[in-house]
Amino acid sequence: MVSQPSEFVVTSPLKLSDSIRIEAFDPRSDNRRRIVDLSREAITIRRAVAGVLMAIRLESRAYRGVALRITGLDDGRFHYEVRLAHRDPDLSVPLGEGEEMATMETQWREWVVFLRLPALAGRGESADTPVSVRCAEPGRATPRARRRGSALTRRRPRFLKRRALGCVRTEEVAKADRSVFSQS
Repeated sequence: MVSQPSEFVVTSPLKLSDSIRIEAFDPRSDNRRRIVDLSREAITIRRAVAGVLMAIRLESRAYRGVALRITGLDDGRFHYEVRLAHRDPDLSVPLGEGEEMATMETQWREWVVFLRLPALAGRGESADTPVSVRCAEPGRATPRARRRGSALTRRRPRFLKRRALGCVRTEEVAKADRSVFSQS
């Protein structure tokens, strides 16, 4: 089922200590709207279905992460969406959408920091992969150089240092063998 594009109304500013209220499009609710309260601890989704007001409250760790996705191509420009991703698509929360990659990426990084959830990137619902938002570009970090050198290859490993090195005493073995032969 393809839903209509969401309209977002953020009614409170993004602060680190407060909760944030978002009003989004919901095709199954009575007034086609749902109100989502976001905080670091929990996400609450409020809507009315068949005249019954309902509220669903989930812990934030029940969500897979904050996803930045390419949702379409219009007039040669990509359309991006930032979404709080859940295994159940009805519980996923759209956080923003637009055509400017830089703006959407900045918004995505802010949501990742605010909600303390993994950053996800992908092209569809099932193709989200975790990425790192700490590096300059998502998913691309230069690997650290490995330690190399002869000084490290010559020393004994840590767990072998606990053991004492054994040595074979050839003199005692030779004397024991001679005594056996001399008795017969």
